[in-house]
Amino acid sequence: MTSASLSSALIFSAENAYQKSTLAHLYRTSSIIKSASSIRPPPPEIRVYIKDLASAANNTANENACGSILAGQGSESDEYGDVGVWLGDGSYSEGNETNILRALNLYESGQEPTPGQLEPSTSLPSTFKPSSSDELDKLSFLLAKLHDKFYFTVKAGLNGGGSVLHFLIGRLDEGIMSGWVGLVGIDIAPE
Repeated sequence: MTSASLSSALIFSAENAYQKSTLAHLYRTSSIIKSASSIRPPPPEIRVYIKDLASAANNTANENACGSILAGQGSESDEYGDVGVWLGDGSYSEGNETNILRALNLYESGQEPTPGQLEPSTSLPSTFKPSSSDELDKLSFLLAKLHDKFYFTVKAGLNGGGSVLHFLIGRLDEGIMSGWVGLVGIDIAPE
């Protein structure tokens, strides 16, 4: 499986059609090349971690009959997968959601991020009800490496087509592997 990135901030599998659909939806009205141009590329070790995180998230979602662990089983669409995010160092802790949106070139004036709840036992959004599996164990292991985890949603901008963006962000802090990382997913809300 090959991984790819766009402007170093988004890490995904080039063969995963669901992740490519997510990226196409996120950046359909802006230049992908321009996205996150201020973010320096992650070191190779972090790139591997993020790729593994996104892969485990997508495998866990597939095992639970949905496209995204972030959007959960209640999403109107299963055509979008979760994509790994690298933010690096900066003001990306909880309360700085607008900084995250700006760094990923997803901010539009008037957007109001909404905080969400993570289940303490899984570190996953409370809207996702997983079945026990090896992939869930792998995902939980990878998420346990993140400190200061938080989850939020934001309605997509004017051209978002009723979609809601979901973010799970945390701080990786293991020696040379440090910086803000996470996942982004999409939910198509009924209109």
